[in-house]
Amino acid sequence: MAVQIIIEVLIVLIGCCGLVLHSGWVTGTPRKDFFRYYTNLSNLLVVMFFLIRTVVRITGNYEGFFGRIVFSELWFYSVTMSIFLTFGIFHFVLMPSFRKAPPESAEFKMTHSFSNYCVHYIVPLLSLLNWLIFSKKEALQYKWGMIWIIIPWIYVIYSVIRGLRGDIFENTNSAYPYDFMDLGKYGWPKFLRNCLLVTLVFAGIGFLFLFIRKLI
Repeated sequence: MAVQIIIEVLIVLIGCCGLVLHSGWVTGTPRKDFFRYYTNLSNLLVVMFFLIRTVVRITGNYEGFFGRIVFSELWFYSVTMSIFLTFGIFHFVLMPSFRKAPPESAEFKMTHSFSNYCVHYIVPLLSLLNWLIFSKKEALQYKWGMIWIIIPWIYVIYSVIRGLRGDIFENTNSAYPYDFMDLGKYGWPKFLRNCLLVTLVFAGIGFLFLFIRKLI
């Protein structure tokens, strides 16, 4: 239990540090659309989730409303997979194009910044490790592999609504946060295909993690 508490407090601290640095507030250049990106929203979700778990442990109010949510194995799994999606999309979908950026470019500097490593790598992978070690495997259900997908799809719907309104992202020419989600660029058929493909891949990964956890 002590090790789990230390890991979760560490996740909160690294997540907070990553979000603050990534937001641009420290350098005096705050990003207006900061919380329109899934990366930042998912990191905020993880920070709040584990922060509330810590507070509940201190107060001992496990049967309260928040206690029942944050110590629910379904929520533990869903939050973990939601932040792992952040790592997966960034590393495997977005990172290849960032690697092509020249070293002096803003994209290259952002990719190799400490804040970027925090929100895209350290928090997601530490959260996954925490779940793999401390989740109660006897309580896990394979149907959860599709339930957690609701969280990123809420974000997709939100992004589409904002995009259809024409809310252009700061320093871009797009109303959509990520290229593969650019409805204006791809149209509905390819947009839905892209989102469905991401859903199927990460739902499959979610099932795989459930299988692995039940084995170890």
